[in-house]
Amino acid sequence: PESGGGVQPTPSPPQKVDTSPGGAADALLSSNDRRDVNPSVIQGLVSIMTNGTPDKRRKATIAMCNLCCESSQNRAAAHAANVVTVLVGMMHETNEDEHLRRLATACICNMSADPPLKDSIAASGAIKYLSKLLDPPENSPDAMAATAHAAATLWSLCVDMEHIKPLVALEETLRALLKQLKSPESFVRGQACGCVGEVCIGNKSIKGHLSQLGAIPDLISLLDEPEHATQRLAASALCNLLANHDANKKLARECGLLEAFAKLLKSTSDDAVQSAAAGGLYNLVSSVDRAKLEQLGVVQLLRKVPISKHINVRLG
Repeated sequence: PESGGGVQPTPSPPQKVDTSPGGAADALLSSNDRRDVNPSVIQGLVSIMTNGTPDKRRKATIAMCNLCCESSQNRAAAHAANVVTVLVGMMHETNEDEHLRRLATACICNMSADPPLKDSIAASGAIKYLSKLLDPPENSPDAMAATAHAAATLWSLCVDMEHIKPLVALEETLRALLKQLKSPESFVRGQACGCVGEVCIGNKSIKGHLSQLGAIPDLISLLDEPEHATQRLAASALCNLLANHDANKKLARECGLLEAFAKLLKSTSDDAVQSAAAGGLYNLVSSVDRAKLEQLGVVQLLRKVPISKHINVRLG
């Protein structure tokens, strides 16, 4: 099997808000509002993002990010107001406002949830700038956050969009993603795992390219992560790299993945991690592995996990 992440309470509406487009947009600059709003408010924010003072541009981008987090209506209105072009412009501005670039990347990440917007983001040239953010020249807090948002956006763009995957799977981008598997920040490592696992689904050529670049041993090392989320994403990425790819299965065996998956399956207390490890083992093994799996003591466990409950068929 190939496999492809919390909702916060909506804040109370701000009090005594001027409901004119400009006034409503200005009022949102100091709020954390996630309600559906009138499209004219979105247009007002886009205007501030384009022409406002540096401080107001940052605040307007935060407001837009919040409004687009959970509302498809707001995302559609933002798309109609040409916010993608504005955000891409922010990502490659030549000034030194690293914080604004991070905010723009977080906002475009929230915009990437809907298929029509995925196509618009891909057509805008954003992928090139997102890829550059994967390998920042320095590890400042803003730069590392932008890297995580960039990886998350590329991951989102690939979901159910086969024609976008080759645009993401350029060698420079893949190398940068694999470099971030070794980031000092667990959240960055997790987002990179997610993107690696998604971009290769259903694409044998991309699976082979990732393997050639060293993805398999790098991902195996993350199975020992203390964070369950990173373990799950690394196991899922390995599962996807192995599916219907004999050369990757061979290399994974040589790298000790069978034993690593078995260790994770037996040691984890997290159901999602267990399922990802079981799915990876299911993709990796064949009839020649029955004795080895019995020796490792995981056959009964595999039968109990839904994704691998038919392991006996696999083992013959």
